[in-house]
Amino acid sequence: MANLIENAFVFNPKFRILRHSIFWILYLLYSVIIAEFGYGFNGIYNYAFVVIIDILSVYYLLNVVIPAYIIKKQNPKMFFISLLGIVAVNFTLNFINLNYIFKVPADNISDLVQHQFYNLQLSIVFIIAGAGIKLFKYAYESVSKINELEKDKISTELDFLKTQVNPHFLFNILNTLYIQTRLDPKNSAEMILKLSDLLRYQLYECSDGKVLLKSEIEYLQNYVDLQKMRITNVDIKFEQNGNFSGLMIHPFIFIPLIENAFKHGIKNKGDKNFIHIFVNIVEKYVIFAVKNSKYETIVKQSEMKNSGLGLINLKRRLDLLYKNKYELNIDNGDNYFNVELKINLE
Repeated sequence: MANLIENAFVFNPKFRILRHSIFWILYLLYSVIIAEFGYGFNGIYNYAFVVIIDILSVYYLLNVVIPAYIIKKQNPKMFFISLLGIVAVNFTLNFINLNYIFKVPADNISDLVQHQFYNLQLSIVFIIAGAGIKLFKYAYESVSKINELEKDKISTELDFLKTQVNPHFLFNILNTLYIQTRLDPKNSAEMILKLSDLLRYQLYECSDGKVLLKSEIEYLQNYVDLQKMRITNVDIKFEQNGNFSGLMIHPFIFIPLIENAFKHGIKNKGDKNFIHIFVNIVEKYVIFAVKNSKYETIVKQSEMKNSGLGLINLKRRLDLLYKNKYELNIDNGDNYFNVELKINLE
């Protein structure tokens, strides 16, 4: 849509001369109309003088006043003062031209006012029209520039937030792989394949915008499977319900919730640990819930900070990508932690 507007007649630089030509042709046509129904301009020389004054007025406004007081200084008060000044000078020059240079005859004061009115009407209409077109173009270009900067800012911020999704997980897996290659080579080979699928998804399938929700859930399933291979004292469930066909989502939305569950929801050995993950599709809504056991031992300050940062990043991404289209509910119980995220994927 933006490209279509930028290539339109009003905005495309290729049509600048044609635009100005049409503007002045309309000026000439309008002047003929008001001359036909009014007093006229009393001769070709007087008319030429009027045209020259209006051309100078319009281009002084477009090339000097608007760039100085709107584009550079953002001073609309001085712009309107200058606009009134241009109209006043235009009126004065036309008055001198009409009454002292060409000495157009007037029987009374009413005729004099009528003569001056038609000149002033023509000048004001096209001075304001020229200013309006210029200001409209400037306003559109300014809004487009702001939107482009905001888009770049959001894109950069989203890329930054993506990089914070789960780097510590890779270190944990690699450390587990190092141990498993000695204790259980077969299991370590399966872990390597799943890790390869995870990295392939992160590097190639998530490079452009949205991904299939089905692919995102498979990515989460691989993540959970890898965690199962390295953790043995946790009741881990991953349940899926509903039709995922055709639904798209921005990647890495759910992974921080699962990461927090594995990082902060596992108690000491012998305790009953659980992490239950549910994905449910209801029409165009995806409902993602994670419930995990919670231990009461003192958590390192750095871990608490990282956990909070993960949720902050998640909320920031949700605000950027699904503003007013999501619900995030957190239930922090005595022995459990439950979080539910509902997103409208329309």
